[in-house]
Amino acid sequence: MSSTFGGINTVTRGLAVHQVSLDTVGHNVSNASTTGYSRQVVTITTTNPETIYTGAGTQQKGTGAVVQSVARVRDFLIDKQMWQEKATLSRQEAKGSVLSKVENIINDTSDSGIQSVLNDFWESWQSLATNASDEGVRMTVRQRGGVLADAVNTARNQLMDTISDINTNINTKVQTANQITSELLNLNKEIRLVEAQGTDVANDLRDRRDLLVDQLSEIMNVSVTEDANGSYIIQGGGTTLVSATDRVELGTVSSKDPDYGYEIVKVVDPETGLPMNFNQGELAGLMSTRDSTTDGVKGYLNNLSTISQFLLTEFNEVHRTGYGTDGSTGNNFFGQGGDGAADPDYSDPAVSGTFTKGQWIDELKVNQDLFDKTSGLARIAAKKNDNTIVVTQSNVNGGKATVTAKTGTYTSDTPTAVRITIASGSPPAIDSISYVTSTDGGQTWSDPPTTIAGGGPYTITSGGLTVEVAIDDVATTGNANGDTYTFSLSKGNTASGDNAALISNRLKTDSSALLGNASLDSYYSTMISNLGIQTQNTQREVDNQQALVDQINNWREQVSGVSLDEELTNMIKFQKGYVSVARVLTAMDEMLEKLINGTGVVGR
Repeated sequence: MSSTFGGINTVTRGLAVHQVSLDTVGHNVSNASTTGYSRQVVTITTTNPETIYTGAGTQQKGTGAVVQSVARVRDFLIDKQMWQEKATLSRQEAKGSVLSKVENIINDTSDSGIQSVLNDFWESWQSLATNASDEGVRMTVRQRGGVLADAVNTARNQLMDTISDINTNINTKVQTANQITSELLNLNKEIRLVEAQGTDVANDLRDRRDLLVDQLSEIMNVSVTEDANGSYIIQGGGTTLVSATDRVELGTVSSKDPDYGYEIVKVVDPETGLPMNFNQGELAGLMSTRDSTTDGVKGYLNNLSTISQFLLTEFNEVHRTGYGTDGSTGNNFFGQGGDGAADPDYSDPAVSGTFTKGQWIDELKVNQDLFDKTSGLARIAAKKNDNTIVVTQSNVNGGKATVTAKTGTYTSDTPTAVRITIASGSPPAIDSISYVTSTDGGQTWSDPPTTIAGGGPYTITSGGLTVEVAIDDVATTGNANGDTYTFSLSKGNTASGDNAALISNRLKTDSSALLGNASLDSYYSTMISNLGIQTQNTQREVDNQQALVDQINNWREQVSGVSLDEELTNMIKFQKGYVSVARVLTAMDEMLEKLINGTGVVGR
């Protein structure tokens, strides 16, 4: 038969089981809002039965229950999926944050944005094309050119400040990652020590470790495995960051960008000195958005450099071929002045062949010669030629003349004329051409005129200006003596704005190979459109990835989260169980009290 006091052991175990269960419920409820906490459950098993002998033979009598384990509820596969997708989300968020800053810098929607400044600059040249002699319009052109140069340089400086912020952020993230890996190594050691006997589970320590891996996965993509002793082996960036007994402390190195000279911070393995390869996470997002030439900050710096190069070469080229009201030519609008010598030609590789991309932006400023108090505004080249040539033909049915200014500079203030007479032969054709030039500004002609045999074109010099004349070989009609052309070579018209019109076209409509066969206006518009599309696509990817992370987090919460309703139900169950076991113990106590104190009293 069984022991008289055996039942007391059975109910005592029951009290202990329900006490631990109630304590675990209390622990769960207390940590319902604790980040990273996994609910814990008590595993209860029956104890080994006692063999008793009865009239029917031996029987197995139960001896109660014991707590086998208190373990957290966690799905490691869900955790691994969370760490992977969280790293992807963090990369997109970091990229989106940087692109938003770039949008604010470019600021195309405001009146101070580069697009608005470009439009104002173009409009000023349009006005100059129709009011070439107006000094107020010329001053507006110069002022708006300076605003454009300042806008490009300011945008460049702000983009470089953004890169500096990215570098600072990278250093901060590396420090945070090192702190996390240090604590992860310590947790590996503590968990291994607690679980060394193979029966205990370091639930709260494991929760803390998983929470740290959550945080590390936001910084970089990680791969996590667990060894036989319960330690996490964490790999990231192409190396083992944390093992059971050691960790790698990440380092950073700096170098200079060869194009712009700003600092480039890279993350390296200090043991090998090799750069870490991050595919996802904040570090990957920051570094790729900083360095990418297609959708990164450097790409937009390159766009500004290309715009600067265009203004210094092709835009300047049109301005250099024009003439100011003072007759000067070969002047740069942007870039360096001549300082008494010829202005440097940025299209010449000998001048700019060694320029870095950053130096093109450095050079973008309005020519200081244009700010000269005496002749600065006069040097703005609004007209195409220094001289105008007026052709007067005696016979409208005769051959047509084409006149082109070639070389030289006209200096006379009094109009000079060149008269060319075409004689007809038999059959009527151009046999010869003769010309006379004035010696006193068109009043007295040389005599006799010089005659040149048929052919051409004919080059004539008058008053310092060289012209080339070609006449169609067409017979004259109604003029047996041939046709007479008079070319009036006068001082250039200061009100002419034909070159200003060409310059405005260069800004708005003319295509350029340097700009990818687009106009400057189209090039910049495409740049802004690309930035907007990239920002929208990144935000869309963030939204989609966030939805996926939220879904995985919901799965995790369904497995590991604390449900207060469920815990309260368990509390009532374990409370009732505890009370019931206590009642059994009370009944046994009464029974044993009667047995001990009442047995043998009769007959005393």
